[in-house]
Amino acid sequence: MDESLKAEVRKSAGWKFLFWSQLVLVLLWFGLRNIPGLEEKGAVGAVDFLMVLLVFVFAMIWLLFLSRLKWRVRLIGAGAVLGLLGGLVKIDGHTGSFFPQFSWRWSKDPATEVPEMTGKMAEEGTVIESEGLENFPRLLGSEMKNWVSDELLPDGWYQSEPKELWRAKLGEGWSGFSVAGAYAFTMEQLGTNETTICYELRTGKPVWAHEEDVRFEESMGDDGPRSTPTIIDGKVFSLGATGILNCLDARTGKVIWGKNVLKEFGQSVPTWAKSCSPLVVDGKVIVTLGSEAEKNLAALDVASGNLVWRSGDYKSSYASPVVATLAGRRQIVAVQQDAVGGYDVASGEELWSFPIGNPQSNCASPLVVGDTVITSSGYGYGTHRIQISTVNDGFEATELWFSNKLKAKFADMVVNEGYLYGLNDGRLVCLELKSGDLKWRGSNYGHGQILGVGKHMILQGERGSVFFLEMTPEGEKVTQEIEALDHRTWNHPALAGRILLIRNDREAIAFEF
Repeated sequence: MDESLKAEVRKSAGWKFLFWSQLVLVLLWFGLRNIPGLEEKGAVGAVDFLMVLLVFVFAMIWLLFLSRLKWRVRLIGAGAVLGLLGGLVKIDGHTGSFFPQFSWRWSKDPATEVPEMTGKMAEEGTVIESEGLENFPRLLGSEMKNWVSDELLPDGWYQSEPKELWRAKLGEGWSGFSVAGAYAFTMEQLGTNETTICYELRTGKPVWAHEEDVRFEESMGDDGPRSTPTIIDGKVFSLGATGILNCLDARTGKVIWGKNVLKEFGQSVPTWAKSCSPLVVDGKVIVTLGSEAEKNLAALDVASGNLVWRSGDYKSSYASPVVATLAGRRQIVAVQQDAVGGYDVASGEELWSFPIGNPQSNCASPLVVGDTVITSSGYGYGTHRIQISTVNDGFEATELWFSNKLKAKFADMVVNEGYLYGLNDGRLVCLELKSGDLKWRGSNYGHGQILGVGKHMILQGERGSVFFLEMTPEGEKVTQEIEALDHRTWNHPALAGRILLIRNDREAIAFEF
């Protein structure tokens, strides 16, 4: 065989390698994505990244060793590709499905310094009111049902794009906004300082900032605080990623009291940091503690910060506790790592518990509907609906149903007219509340958040867009989409009257309906 023929054979073999390797990888990709239970385990993103990486690697093998191009061309081509990728694109965190998030190198970075205080402080003696429909004083809203009334909204609000009031650069973190009166409160990581900050609601101008010299860093979950402040009786309660709990004056930001609850009670920082939002009830602020399975629910005196009681023999989860009346008894409902339970508000006595058995992490807050508790988690697990009833002199927790059709990783759920809505590893689903049966599966919005508003919902997609949808068992009905943020968004939206606040770890936007 002459040399020219040999060259043609080698060239042909190189192209065959490129074609067949890429075809096999694509087919393998589709095959792996359809493995039963892969989506339920939250591993789709990892598979996607692996296959993209392999496609790139095999393409580079072809270019460098099998393409038969001149070596100068091969090296220049490989260098150009790698240079363009390295020079133009950067890895900027991960999605909730563990797929690396890429962004342009010139894209917006988070704020790192406390902004100049240009807003107007409330007059001395003014109490920052947090009651009423025009407020959103804590995570999940006033009633902690992840639902707010639409009474103050104009007719047809869900069909038109609201007016943008302001947009501001923010520091890192997954805190949401709480609203009281004319002010909005959130937490941000600004350089080395973990910051609780107050903004004017209608202008976005910063009013005050309280800083703690601490920074939590984690490669997968990213940096900064996770908890949303709670506003009550003119006070701001904020819990930092490493356990610093502060009670601040809502008007000035001055410290009334503060302490690191993990250090004080001999607890360690959980893997993904403290993320529960403080629950304030009956003169007590309730928080979950660290990763040690001993008395992991604590109640502190609102006025002094002194310990009132500790309870619960379970490892702490990442979910926020709520207060509700179940079976005629007002109680704290807390999701821990191994169980969900009810606790007496005054004494901390455990009234009931139910094992949920998720070996990974529980992040979504419990949802109370009548005398039942709904709790859900991702990582292949699912959703329980638990009936709480009285038995003799105590309480009994009985499972009504379990479904793996809704695996809320860290997205909170909402109920409307007998149906449960939530993000199943990013995909919107509707379940019949009575039976737990799946009614429909909608689009994949990523690991975002939802908030019920009247008979509609506001859905904050993981990729930054905001969607308005009708809550109906008939199927997914999107009424409006807003391209709001351009980076991964895990933060919970807040609706105070006619003003919608959304944010991520880069910026915040206020809309008015």
